[in-house]
Amino acid sequence: MDKPLNCTIKNPVNLTLGDIKVDMLCGCKVVDITFPNIMSPEVGEIRFKNFYVATLTVKAKYRTENTPRHTGDQPKWKTCLKRVKLMPDPHSEAGSHDYISLTSRQFRCELSNITGLRLILHQPSPVWREFKLEELRLFRSAGGPKTSPLPTWLLEEPKAKVQKKTVQRVASSTPKGGEGGVPDLDGLSANLQQLWALAEEVSTSQTSQSLGRFEVDGCYDINLLAYT
Repeated sequence: MDKPLNCTIKNPVNLTLGDIKVDMLCGCKVVDITFPNIMSPEVGEIRFKNFYVATLTVKAKYRTENTPRHTGDQPKWKTCLKRVKLMPDPHSEAGSHDYISLTSRQFRCELSNITGLRLILHQPSPVWREFKLEELRLFRSAGGPKTSPLPTWLLEEPKAKVQKKTVQRVASSTPKGGEGGVPDLDGLSANLQQLWALAEEVSTSQTSQSLGRFEVDGCYDINLLAYT
């Protein structure tokens, strides 16, 4: 199993609207991740447990060696994932505690030779006072434990489609001519008729005369008698 990358995950920062003194939250948080001990960071998978985050945006800052130092230009953030939906409805519980795995196949750009990541958490619903990402870990490649890359609510098919597929599967798997599975109805009916006829023959041939316990042809075997 791959080991998580050695990185520094900073505490979430709440974004506010207007004056900071008003402290009016806009339902958005920012989590910055840096790699102080890695020369050439490469991220192939992001795993976490959701906690009431409705959508997630991932931005990356790439190392630019050709940028002149005297210009003072800072590397720009590039969007790798934009508003990935983690909850189907921000006002309901569905998807609020799912384990999520985002792999390189879902990224818009390759996360290699980067200097930092920025996770932007969105929760527009006023129902939830707290929202965050728990058990956040980064991996170089997607070779760890298999987790669902998408929320379970997104992978579930509508009941009508599931029932339709089930009916089609049963119809296609029904054998013809009694080959395995469900037997041939004509053959089954013939066997039942023979069994019924044998039962009738046995019932009519039964005798009403009681037989002695040790009696054989009207005689008793002396060896079978018990002396008291």
